[in-house]
Amino acid sequence: MLVNKTNKVDNNYVPDNLILTDSIYKNNIYLNNKCFEMFKKLQKDMKRLDYNIDIMSGYRSYKYQEKIYNKLVHDKGLSYASRAVATPGSSEHQTGLAIDICVYKNDKCYIEHDLIDMKEINYLHKNIHKYGFILRYPFGKEEITGYNYEPWHIRYVGDISKYLYKNNLTLEEYYQKKLDK
Repeated sequence: MLVNKTNKVDNNYVPDNLILTDSIYKNNIYLNNKCFEMFKKLQKDMKRLDYNIDIMSGYRSYKYQEKIYNKLVHDKGLSYASRAVATPGSSEHQTGLAIDICVYKNDKCYIEHDLIDMKEINYLHKNIHKYGFILRYPFGKEEITGYNYEPWHIRYVGDISKYLYKNNLTLEEYYQKKLDK
């Protein structure tokens, strides 16, 4: 499922397989059940290396995404908001397959841009494909995805994750290749 600025979901779309997660960052975060299952495996394996990741954000309704988007437009302007956050209906979070992660380290929680140079994030990016995830908005692919680099935003795609990782493809590039065949 490709969700982006040109492939939107209906404002009433709610996935039917959402489950409540056990995030310690925030209560009431829901995810697709398979996405959450694979995240838990990734989280457990990273914990063995003393890398502590958690879910900062998961499923978002259309209305909640609208609230986030409008606040960012108000605070930072339309130009900034259009590269930093999805408009309502174009957010992968509405699918329940996207996770914004955070890292706990030295009794502190690191989020978003604070994660960029962390060894935990470097490890995450090199290994998430083994669990069915991709880095959804990678560095150097901003013109393709339409969004700024987000080292914290991962997306569950299942079995194609290994192919995307090996070939350094975004979901947009993958779907374009499928159309070109």
